[in-house]
Amino acid sequence: MSKTSSIETPSVKTQSRTDWALVITALAGGVVAALFVGKVPPALPAIRADLGLSLVAGGFVVSMFSGLGMMLAAAVGTLADRLGRRRLVTAGFSCLVLGGFLGAMAGGLPALLVSRFLEGVGFIAVGTALPAVVVAAALPPDRPLAISLWSLYTPGGMTLAILVAPLVLTASDWRMLWLAITAVAAVAGLAVVRAMRRIEMPAPPPGRPATVIRETLAHPPLLMLALCFGAYALNWVSLMVWLPTFLSDAFDAGLGRASVFTALVVMANLPGILLGGWLVKRGAGVLSLVALASLTMMLCIAGIFPDVLPPAARLSLCVLFSLAGGLIPAALFNAVPRHARSAGHLAAANGMLMQGSALGQFIGAPIVAASVSAAGGAWTGAILPMTVAAAVSLAAGWALSRQPVTAA
Repeated sequence: MSKTSSIETPSVKTQSRTDWALVITALAGGVVAALFVGKVPPALPAIRADLGLSLVAGGFVVSMFSGLGMMLAAAVGTLADRLGRRRLVTAGFSCLVLGGFLGAMAGGLPALLVSRFLEGVGFIAVGTALPAVVVAAALPPDRPLAISLWSLYTPGGMTLAILVAPLVLTASDWRMLWLAITAVAAVAGLAVVRAMRRIEMPAPPPGRPATVIRETLAHPPLLMLALCFGAYALNWVSLMVWLPTFLSDAFDAGLGRASVFTALVVMANLPGILLGGWLVKRGAGVLSLVALASLTMMLCIAGIFPDVLPPAARLSLCVLFSLAGGLIPAALFNAVPRHARSAGHLAAANGMLMQGSALGQFIGAPIVAASVSAAGGAWTGAILPMTVAAAVSLAAGWALSRQPVTAA
């Protein structure tokens, strides 16, 4: 089954061609939402200096973004159809704009954390609502390409933010970066909501929402999916978040060089995702892809942080880490429809996958920061938690391969 089937299929409607303009508009909206993820890593040193934050406190500035997703993504996925996708997208971009503005005005850690939580609410709402819009805009033959494009929104937005941020930070400060991205989000939100008017969305899935949510959260294969994705997200996001700081500490790299290289590492995830999708279509199983990715990431972790290999080799391992990691989302998104309890559970199942990812993102940056701090500031402290996370991802992938297929 292709990766596209992890998104609920819209109701049949009269449509003569794929609305590629709407697909691209939705993708652009997702990329803008992901700017709120990517803006923090290059700005974190300036934020810590401005507000007097420790390394661990800086980790919570990153992880608070995933607070709502960690708790409620499955519920949001279930309720999205009943609330209305357009309303949810409107609410999502409103939260992004409000959170971005409040963050720019923050005078201390509590206010900044509240703003990051609001931004996270918006990101989850947009990320949950727009995939079904992309599917509804595409004719069946075009859906694989449409969803492949959509799946690039997070690394695409992060890459763009990491590349642009140093330019703004050089000319001004992190607060101006926050305001600039907030303004872009306001424009993007209006464009996406307006474009959605011309598409007919699917009817709500059958069953009471509370029952669908409860059955989804208690379904063992989906728990394995969420655990595997969460462990992967912990590793990948932690490296992307702390890479500018690590490059500065380990290689004395300036902000511009560190941000450009971090963007390159984030971008390496894009061909990894596409390669994973290509392998899935040719019969690669979940376990084989997860095992290949997890073991490769373990080896990379062992070589990146110790000051043993030449700098070029360590930097190359960062790229390989991100490239190999892209195989995991491709494998897991493809597995969702095969393990959901029914077609009516697909939205909640996709939300649960996001919930696992959000949990990994929430705990990852602070755990890695705490481990580095406990090691006296040595980045070798990151090896243990990240290696454990890769092992958990591998174990969850193995457990998932032992579960029966529901084929919703």
